[in-house]
Amino acid sequence: MPRFATPDQPNAPPFMIWNLDLNEDGTTPREKSFIRLPSVLTQSCAIRFRVLIGSTASIDTVLHTNYPLDGSAYERTKFHTKRFNFNNQTELICEFRIQRPGPYQYYISYKSLDTNNAADSCEDVASDRDVAPTVERIYRDFKQHATPISYFLVDPQLTLAGQHLPLDGIVLQSVSPKWLGLMNSWSPHLAASHKTGYNMLHFIPMQQRGGSDSPYSLYNQLELSDDLFDKKLTAKQKNAKLRETLLEMTHKRHLLSVTDMVWNHTAYNSDWLSSHPEAGFNLENSPHLRSAYELDKALSDFSSNLIDYGLDRMVNSVEDVERLMQGMDEYVINPLRLWEFYAIDVEAAVNEVSDAWDDAADVHVVSSKDQEAFDSLSGDARNEWLCAYAIGNRPHTLSKRGGRTIDPLRTAAILRILLGAEGTKEDALERLRKLLDLINLPYYREYDADVAAIHKNISERVKYERLDRGSWKYGKPVDSKYQIVDPLFTTVEAADPGFSDDCLHLANNGWIWGGNPLDNFAGPQSKAYLRREVIVWGDCVKLNYGKSPSDNPWLWEHMRTYTLDMARAFHGFRIDNCHSTPIELAEYLLDEARKVNPNLYVVAELFTGSEDTDRIFVQRLGINSLIREAIQAWDSKEMSRLAHRYGGRPIGSLAVDCLGEPGFFTDDEHGGSRVHGIVAPLNASLPHAIFFDWTHDNESPAQKRTMEDALPNSAIVLMTACASGSNRGYDELYPKHLNIVHEQRHYAVLDDPLSVGIGKAKAKLNKLHSELAQYQEVHVHHEGEYVTIHRVHPVTREGVLMVAHCAFNGASEHAPFDNPKLYGTSVTSDFAFRLYSAASKSGSGNYQKQDGDGILHGLPSRLVELDPPVIQKRSDDRGQYTELQLPGGFGPGSVLVVRTKLVGFKPNLDWKIRTCADEAVSKLSLGALNVALYRCDAEERDTVGDGVYDVPGLGALTYCGLQGWYTHLRHIIPNNDLGHPLCDHLRQGYWALDYIAQRLQKYSTYYPDLALLAAWFEERWDLVKSVPNFLMPRYFALTVHTAYQALIRRALELLPGPVVSSSRFTIQLALTSVQLLGHVKSSSLRPLDANKLELSMSAGLPHFSTHHMRSWGRDVFIALDGLLLTTGRFDDARSHILAFGSTLKHGLIPNLLDSGRYPRYNARDATWFWLQAVQTYCKASKEGLSFLKAPVERRFPDGETFVEWDSDSAFSKSNTVAELIHEIMSRHASGINFREWNAGPALDTEMRDEGFDIKIGVDFEKTGFVSGGSSWNCGTWMDKMGSSEKAGIKGVPATPRDGTAIEIVGLQKSALRWITVLCKSGKFPADSIVASDGSTVMYSKWNELVQQQFEKHFWVPLDASNDATYHVNPAVVNRRGIYRDTYGSSTEWADYQFRPNISVAMVVAPELFDLDHALVCLYKIGTVLTGPMGMRTLDPADMRYRPNYDNSDDSSDPLVAHGINYHQGPEWLWLTGYFLRAQLMFYRKLVSKRSSLGPELSHALRTVYHNLHANMVNLKHHISNSSYAGLPELTNKDGSHCRDSCDTQAWSSGCMLMALDDMIQLERDVHETLAHIAE
Repeated sequence: MPRFATPDQPNAPPFMIWNLDLNEDGTTPREKSFIRLPSVLTQSCAIRFRVLIGSTASIDTVLHTNYPLDGSAYERTKFHTKRFNFNNQTELICEFRIQRPGPYQYYISYKSLDTNNAADSCEDVASDRDVAPTVERIYRDFKQHATPISYFLVDPQLTLAGQHLPLDGIVLQSVSPKWLGLMNSWSPHLAASHKTGYNMLHFIPMQQRGGSDSPYSLYNQLELSDDLFDKKLTAKQKNAKLRETLLEMTHKRHLLSVTDMVWNHTAYNSDWLSSHPEAGFNLENSPHLRSAYELDKALSDFSSNLIDYGLDRMVNSVEDVERLMQGMDEYVINPLRLWEFYAIDVEAAVNEVSDAWDDAADVHVVSSKDQEAFDSLSGDARNEWLCAYAIGNRPHTLSKRGGRTIDPLRTAAILRILLGAEGTKEDALERLRKLLDLINLPYYREYDADVAAIHKNISERVKYERLDRGSWKYGKPVDSKYQIVDPLFTTVEAADPGFSDDCLHLANNGWIWGGNPLDNFAGPQSKAYLRREVIVWGDCVKLNYGKSPSDNPWLWEHMRTYTLDMARAFHGFRIDNCHSTPIELAEYLLDEARKVNPNLYVVAELFTGSEDTDRIFVQRLGINSLIREAIQAWDSKEMSRLAHRYGGRPIGSLAVDCLGEPGFFTDDEHGGSRVHGIVAPLNASLPHAIFFDWTHDNESPAQKRTMEDALPNSAIVLMTACASGSNRGYDELYPKHLNIVHEQRHYAVLDDPLSVGIGKAKAKLNKLHSELAQYQEVHVHHEGEYVTIHRVHPVTREGVLMVAHCAFNGASEHAPFDNPKLYGTSVTSDFAFRLYSAASKSGSGNYQKQDGDGILHGLPSRLVELDPPVIQKRSDDRGQYTELQLPGGFGPGSVLVVRTKLVGFKPNLDWKIRTCADEAVSKLSLGALNVALYRCDAEERDTVGDGVYDVPGLGALTYCGLQGWYTHLRHIIPNNDLGHPLCDHLRQGYWALDYIAQRLQKYSTYYPDLALLAAWFEERWDLVKSVPNFLMPRYFALTVHTAYQALIRRALELLPGPVVSSSRFTIQLALTSVQLLGHVKSSSLRPLDANKLELSMSAGLPHFSTHHMRSWGRDVFIALDGLLLTTGRFDDARSHILAFGSTLKHGLIPNLLDSGRYPRYNARDATWFWLQAVQTYCKASKEGLSFLKAPVERRFPDGETFVEWDSDSAFSKSNTVAELIHEIMSRHASGINFREWNAGPALDTEMRDEGFDIKIGVDFEKTGFVSGGSSWNCGTWMDKMGSSEKAGIKGVPATPRDGTAIEIVGLQKSALRWITVLCKSGKFPADSIVASDGSTVMYSKWNELVQQQFEKHFWVPLDASNDATYHVNPAVVNRRGIYRDTYGSSTEWADYQFRPNISVAMVVAPELFDLDHALVCLYKIGTVLTGPMGMRTLDPADMRYRPNYDNSDDSSDPLVAHGINYHQGPEWLWLTGYFLRAQLMFYRKLVSKRSSLGPELSHALRTVYHNLHANMVNLKHHISNSSYAGLPELTNKDGSHCRDSCDTQAWSSGCMLMALDDMIQLERDVHETLAHIAE
């Protein structure tokens, strides 16, 4: 077996081009709404946006992004533009290099064709010459569109000690600066954090604190707290000292730093509030808060004066709370008369209307529209209208009593109308009182609902604060200090005597349970303060920023200064209360911060309750990690879920290598040079997480669970594939959550932090977490009280496995656990620990001092090193494995860690697999590629006796070759669908691997070069088989993907046509040429060559794959131009032309070739498609007209008499191709009349006897058209023969199309035109033929005759008065402004059926058509016959239209039984290609005729180009997702799937390739035109 030399693996990672395919309308797919780009120091990357040409967003497409494309400074509102460019004939791309981190926005602008919101209709056409609808379609205006803004986030590049620190390698510890003590004494604390393995410290705010002493209630944001320094320093000196300390921390202790940023509020006693009360929500800038303030003030007074109301100050029971609430109702709510803020003051309103009564007599006060509305209503509907009219559009908030009013003038005027001339003012005012009572009714209801909410919220708050032992008000009296509820407002002293009292009452900050974080709960739309929904922080004033700096300039600048000071000092921010911080403010401040610190690391905690809302904050603010809390898990199962949720991919995940393809990036910054790299799709992802074992604002493990659970909880967190976080005191086992306001003790100085609490274990786990940053594959397993996490490196396959025995309350010492079995894996122990809650005589105890020394201490504990697990090597029917047995004493609070390594695994396996594939396929021919990539079941069985592979639970593959596997892998890989049935099957055994290699070996007897590919596979399978079964899907996918891509590249090398590599779509179409041409034993091109490796074209798979049904005359030659000529397969085209030509008989090319053994001649059109193919071949090939001299051995020497294929006379005579052409033309001219050989049931079981009689001729007297057929046979491509006896249609053709079919006339004219030219140049053997009457007819005259008669006999005018000119019988006309489908049919009405065959004639013989008539007809084809992918084969208005083909229909309906409606409405794809070509041809004629060189011409050509591509969008999507990797034969109604259709059809792909060939030329013309215009 050949061996392949593996090249050296490059050291540098490849340049990555991250691709994002946009939707048809230019928007970002919802599943990719969060785009995160990793940032790696050693790997460059770019982002690419891709749009399909023909999609709505593909005209003048421009990317707008605030990513600084020009290298300038970032400004969020400054959008740079970059045009999308042609990547190929299918797609537009826009790409740029990513060189800086941060959050960025983008949107797409484009122009779309203005359709005036109306669908095209046949009724738009007014006359035969009315091309206006077509002209309007081509010249219609473009409308500018823009998509909504989308976002992408580029990770910061963090470095530590000169090395890149991945986000997943972060190990953060939160500390409180005031508990660290003086800044100059921090060094030992920093050293302890470093020794314990942390690489980042998060500092709780260290600014000057407000009156509550909370570090989150900042007194002065611009100055650090004095208690951090040993002497008085200025703010500037403090900042300098901080930066000095943090720099030393980074360089000496290798710790990065993060600080909290508090933007949403300030301390209630911040002195600057006195000078800038506008910074808060006060009663002057927020008058809607007045009602809430009055209630708050009344509640405060009520609390102070409780004794005066006879109420007890102590609240000890629910009954006490209820009495307190009753008192509140009596002494607060009722006296406040809050309803006055809601309702209209009736008497005041009556007086105002009374004053306006006389002025309201003006008839113009009430508009005619309002008068009409009023008159049209009565009863309740009129009353509702009157209420709304009286109030008008007046906005209302609860800003003052009696603030809701009516419009007195409007109200008086409408009352005058209501009462009429007889009504008096007094009557009107009395009526008004009743009306106002009606208007006020919903406002009183609103008031009642709000009071109920006030009562409920206060009651629940009092119960929590007074009856819960953990509350700070528990046991406290209700008085002015411990009020019934905390005040929602703070009143500040005025620094300026000019300030009003209203501006000094400021709303405090807080939060709302379940509130929408994007809504400002202090805004005018909210009643949260009034309803007491705000859970208030009484020490903080909520800041009123508005939406931009101009709304509150001083405040924005103040916070900007604070932010910049911190950004210069710290590596990152934690945004405090992020979900309640105005998002516009946070955007602005973070943008400013990133100007001085571009690699700012931003974390935040969001309490939105919605992943979609989380995503909004992450995208807009550029949050790099969201805080997630392990301590919130209520059991071990939930812990395992969180660990699985927040990071990593499953073990054995399908690598990016399987997603990426070699490509290049065009670097505009370096003169458009190409940078080679890997193009890979951007995958959907969740926002990155930083997973905390304990945050500073949560209860400790000892409070929440048990102290022992601190160790397993932390181990699970640190084994999760994301950033990790902890809180100082966790490792020391603090007994409870520390109150950041009241706690005054300091952290203990730990000379040996590893000897305290869980320090030793935590240090190992922390360092392990940093090491595992690249170990992105994860398996999380939950079993009872145990959580097992296995982290694996995706390339080296080295891993770390951790088992944690959780210690939730009630945990069992001997909880059951199944020993892990690691197949094909060696295991070495790393460490194992158990945490006990108290010291004992065994083990090292940690007895910590009790409170009283001013130092924070943890609980007494001991950390015991356990014995390593018992590691045993075993085997079973699945192979060798290592079993892990837990050590003794592995009870609750235990963890163990082992290292894993695959036995015999080559660390460079990925690289090994991905190499040498091109070498292995370098000698393969197209025939061998057909074998390696494709072969349906029937082809395989015909040739080597085996069939397609059947995957249990999935079914048989579509192909035996790699495309069969890749059809599923292309969906499995991007979705990482390891649960797919194919993946399950691969894990169960090597059958699939052996199948692939062994079938290639079998075929190597036909194609010896396949042995090299088989050897390549076997060499890789030998390596892959050594890996554990759970990795089999990964390496199978990688191997198949690598080989598949190499085979595609090899195929494209052998398909040199200019169209082929112009786009993904054309490549896909061109590959169907490889797919549909192959060698099968039962069907070759010549009967004597059955064992010769001659490739024959299948009409379609899987139905037309072998024997006589494989190669069809019309199908081959309709498809030949696209599948063989545009792909450069001239030898194969030549072989097919000659093979069919050799069987010429009766002047006809056979319908079914049957290898030339027993060809059948029941097609009138196959001959003409053959002639068209000869003509096209001569024009396209290098052989040119010399081909006409090529000899052709005749299967039937005299062209008439049947002889057996293996007789001596068969192939005994030769003619040239030119002579065959002349024979065809002569036989048709003189008349063809014969009965099919072997006529009868042996030949066709469905056909009636009359149908075997073939008659074809030419009427030289009238038209010169070739005509023939009868009502009992169907000689054109619409060849469905009835077969249902039940329906009475057996032997009755559905579409005989006898007479003259329009496409045959077009093909005939094309042949005559060409022959005429050949005759003039002396390159044809004769210049005339002999007609049936013996007369001689010159080819040129015959050509002229057809030209003259075509319009007269096929056009159906719109104006019936012209019918006589066009030989029209109006009695059978169904639609006008079209060309007939046939002429002279035995069923006259069938001539006038509207079918898409017209397009074929238009393409091959455009000279036949009057330009205006053609445009009118094409317009109607487009509006009536065009489906999503194919062309409707019959007008939907036709009474025989039946669009859904079902060959198994066994009904008695003669219009559908046994699929008789095959061509009576189902949508055929091959005609789409011809329709697009016809449009292109005639639209270009129109444009050339109407437009001179200039913008108008460019606009028109571009519109034509877009319209044509728009018709192909569905085809592009289909072929990309088709299991057969091709275009189907047909679809049912409106593109729905037809189960009886071939899944890939030769002419469907071939005709589309021909259309694309024409369109490429149009594109060249457009570019040339634009170039001329530019000049």
